[in-house]
Amino acid sequence: MTPWPDMSAPRPSGRGWFWFIAAAVVFCAAVAVMVAIRAPSSTDFRDFWENAVHFRQTGRIASDRGVHNYLPFFTIFMLPWGFLPLRVAAVAFVLLSLALFALAAYLTELLLHGSMGRTPRPAFLAAIGLALPYVYACAVVGNLGLLLAFLIVATWFLVERGREWQAGVTLGLATVVKLLPGLLLLFFLLQRRWRVAAGAVATIVVLGLGLPLASLSPSQTWTEHRDFYRRAVQQHSALVTLTADKPIKAHYGNVALPMVIRRLLSPVNAASEGSGGPLYVNLAQVPPGGRVTVYAGVLVALGLVSILVTWRGPRRWHEASVNEVFALRAQFGVWCCLMLLLSPLVWTHYLPLAYWPLAVAADSVLSNPRPVAVRASTVAVPVGAVGLCVWAAAIPLLAWPAARAVGAPLWAVTALWVALVSLAARRR
Repeated sequence: MTPWPDMSAPRPSGRGWFWFIAAAVVFCAAVAVMVAIRAPSSTDFRDFWENAVHFRQTGRIASDRGVHNYLPFFTIFMLPWGFLPLRVAAVAFVLLSLALFALAAYLTELLLHGSMGRTPRPAFLAAIGLALPYVYACAVVGNLGLLLAFLIVATWFLVERGREWQAGVTLGLATVVKLLPGLLLLFFLLQRRWRVAAGAVATIVVLGLGLPLASLSPSQTWTEHRDFYRRAVQQHSALVTLTADKPIKAHYGNVALPMVIRRLLSPVNAASEGSGGPLYVNLAQVPPGGRVTVYAGVLVALGLVSILVTWRGPRRWHEASVNEVFALRAQFGVWCCLMLLLSPLVWTHYLPLAYWPLAVAADSVLSNPRPVAVRASTVAVPVGAVGLCVWAAAIPLLAWPAARAVGAPLWAVTALWVALVSLAARRR
């Protein structure tokens, strides 16, 4: 849809980039030190590492070592880290994750601006700054959000470059690592990007099923996938969260939509263990059927609006105008937000997955010149700015457990979704 950037153009230079890179190096070094200290304690990466070591030693996948919401492919995927000492593996993993996120930011800037420029743009700095608290949380806990953020941005980057089969491969890899990005497959089907969808499905089958079959027996492969379905799909489903007497993962750090609705409409203790007292934030006491009805209504509204704004979008991608390209980018951002809004389980360290919509919204407000569709609208720019402001306002609320319990990060994602819907729909 857009030409390749001129790689012979002058390299980014100037004091702006010097200080930005220096700050990034200091940030990465500080995170690496913290990860090295925390590695033996309770972190996600420690669980990943222990499962990889267990698989290397026994040839079996364990579900009782903290890794129970991932496909069997994941343990095999993480196997190389099991050959390193824990602290070395943890630091190497987090530095690689931060490097991939930096690459995602670089690819995003190439798409939105055409080059990195001589100094960092305000839109670029705003997107990085708004994502940074969640990047930090994800890196310190050793989760996969930064890897997934890179794969999602890389998928769209390849699509814009006309490399749709390769885009399908990156999307398929993201899906077998964590099911969350699988929702983006529906976006490409609605956009009739058949090669992206076919590449993703083929990658999911080859990696998600073929690799376990090559590493385990057929009976073990079947058993592991069956157990994964029972643990991750059934036990952690939105229906169970909304109706169970004691829902799983009720801690205030879980800001998934069904859990937030459950906390608001019934007395559920959202406090962490040893916090000194319970934490209730319910505004009413609604029976299970009512909670399910509210959730279903919100779910249908989010889905229908996202489908409608995508269905009405441009079809001829390679002949798209500047405004149509901008609309397509905003539509993809809508689905990146929807991916988080529809997930039955969302921790705050999942939010680096919203980097693309953050960057698109920041670019629509702060770039100069703006796309014609944005400049011609008296509403689209304020809506984009409001979305960014709500996101920014939710960041300091992370320090307040009650605010997280009522879903402050979730409402930030919702505001960003609304902004992207407006930007996608108001193209000329």
